[in-house]
Amino acid sequence: MKHLSRILPVAVFFLMLITGMAAGVIQKDKTYSSVENRTLQLFPKFTVKRVLNGKFQKKYEIYLSDQFPGRDSWVKLQTATERAFGKTESNGVYFGKNGYLLEKYTKEDINNKIVDKNINVLGKFVKEALKVSDVKVMMVPSKTFTLESCLPAFAETYNENVFYNKLEKKLPYNVLIDIYSILNKHADENIFYRTDHHWTTQGAWYGYSAYNKACGKDEKIAEAKKKFKKVSGNFLGTTFSKVNMYSQKDEINIYEPENEMKVVYNMGEKTENTFYQTGFLNKKDKYSVFFGGNQAVIEISGGVKNNKTLFIVKDSFANCMIPFLAEDYEKVVVADMRHLNIGMTKLLNNYKPADVLVLYNTIQFMQDREFALKL
Repeated sequence: MKHLSRILPVAVFFLMLITGMAAGVIQKDKTYSSVENRTLQLFPKFTVKRVLNGKFQKKYEIYLSDQFPGRDSWVKLQTATERAFGKTESNGVYFGKNGYLLEKYTKEDINNKIVDKNINVLGKFVKEALKVSDVKVMMVPSKTFTLESCLPAFAETYNENVFYNKLEKKLPYNVLIDIYSILNKHADENIFYRTDHHWTTQGAWYGYSAYNKACGKDEKIAEAKKKFKKVSGNFLGTTFSKVNMYSQKDEINIYEPENEMKVVYNMGEKTENTFYQTGFLNKKDKYSVFFGGNQAVIEISGGVKNNKTLFIVKDSFANCMIPFLAEDYEKVVVADMRHLNIGMTKLLNNYKPADVLVLYNTIQFMQDREFALKL
């Protein structure tokens, strides 16, 4: 009996291991994870060169992790176990106060060479664009940095003021909008999703209001648009996907303009009369309700007839702020460089905008390895 009690745990362990390996062999590789909202690593290409330089091994490790049978359940089990042992962080996510899941960013996550290169190129672009347009830059701080009061005790995080100070020195006077100070004042409001890294429509409204103020526009314009419509109450975003655990689902709200707008996608690929693709509200990636996710180029018309064009260079944080801006210009052109193979200078020369807005999230801007090349 003693002999059996010693062997049994070992036998169970090996049975689980063999079962898992067998399932991995039988299971067809998945290309996409709806829970994590990302493409999964497929079996990497095998060559002697890739083995010798280590590229095959790195990709293979990711492949094993991504294609592990029952991966979503294991992530959830890992999170539950770590929380049971009193850990305040799992898989790069802090469990914050008030149900917030906050992504962990440290100095090690930031490559200063990439940051400096992106800032230098942005500075040159802004100075060139200022010759013909009024230019503003808005770098939206991360949820983690903005909501520091929600972080658990002794949580390590990156000080984004270091980035802001560098950026301000490279940009001409009065170009950078201090959106961090504004958002920080409203940190107790619903300005970021609890389970996603993006700001909410309410947060984006504060961004829109700050942009108007920086441009010298009447504050009443923004106040008139502070009315949102709830379209979902069960949103679980990208931060949730890293831990597969939450305490509260998020709401998604939208702003609907009074007049019908014309939205042309990707140089005529399709035309809509709305900013919102409501079919995504029935999918995992509900944030893509805004314009169906990131698009290469969007042209919007139907706003005030003032013969003005606004040109926006952006990442995904702009998606829920664009509806506020669209009514204030005769035309709004939105360009996402991550999906374009044409330089911004060429587009500027083509559209000749009165105003230019560069709108990015700080972390995404600092980690973008192609920004300098494509701008």
